[in-house]
Amino acid sequence: MIRLLLAAIGFLFWSPVTNGIQFNRYHDVSYINRYLHQVARHHPHVSIHRLGLSTEGRPIYYVLITKSRAPDTPVIYVNGTHHGNEKASTEASLGAIDYLSRKHRNIIIDRLLKKYVFLVHPLVNPDGHAANSRLGANGIDPNRDYPTPFSRSEPFQLRETKLVSSLMKKYRFKASAALHSGIEAVLWPWGSSKIASNHAEVFLNLGRVVAQAMKVEKYQQSYHDYKTTGEFIDYAYKVYGTYALTLEVSEEASPSPEKLPLVVSRSVKGLIALAYGLDRVELSH
Repeated sequence: MIRLLLAAIGFLFWSPVTNGIQFNRYHDVSYINRYLHQVARHHPHVSIHRLGLSTEGRPIYYVLITKSRAPDTPVIYVNGTHHGNEKASTEASLGAIDYLSRKHRNIIIDRLLKKYVFLVHPLVNPDGHAANSRLGANGIDPNRDYPTPFSRSEPFQLRETKLVSSLMKKYRFKASAALHSGIEAVLWPWGSSKIASNHAEVFLNLGRVVAQAMKVEKYQQSYHDYKTTGEFIDYAYKVYGTYALTLEVSEEASPSPEKLPLVVSRSVKGLIALAYGLDRVELSH
């Protein structure tokens, strides 16, 4: 299935880029915000929305990418940069926006855009990105700041995770992909417990599809990578029933710029495979 899917999509990433972004370097917060506005101006199926301000007052944006006008269209949420030093995750989320905006006439992408809304939120933690820090401006790890089983601290101490929560309440995502970097893997709930979730088989099937598309070997319940509390994926699944995956897109948090094309391409293949796999899950349930 995956081989046919990827052959049909034809990931011609490095054709001329009309949106003005090249994945041969890292982009700063100001450039990213300008780029998001530019994409929304140039593509009628893309809209930009301001979510709020970071702890240090930086504007935080997300984009909606869809060809559906139905108000009940299911939404797939993609976020990057929970950890500001994991800049490969930022570029990967921008790659998703670039691909879905430019390749929307592709037969598979067109069908997915008519069936789903893709909400892409590249900079969860813009203050950390600007400071090249894993943590938020107040010294808290954003991906340990959600209310999950066995959490050891008060949740939502960061303004940025409260903003993510507001998105969750508004859109109630069908599926999500939290992009990270530092290993290559596809992970799913629970991170806080070795007990398998009620949707363990669904997660295994989705994880396998995404991992095959990304050409990564590791796909497993997050706990078996290492135990965590307060993670986004556990929160999204526990509170909203979201099919929430973590996509670890690069062995290095911020690999050298010449490696970015491969990282971005791999990431977007995984995201498209997630949407395609979700399509199959919906048909079988």
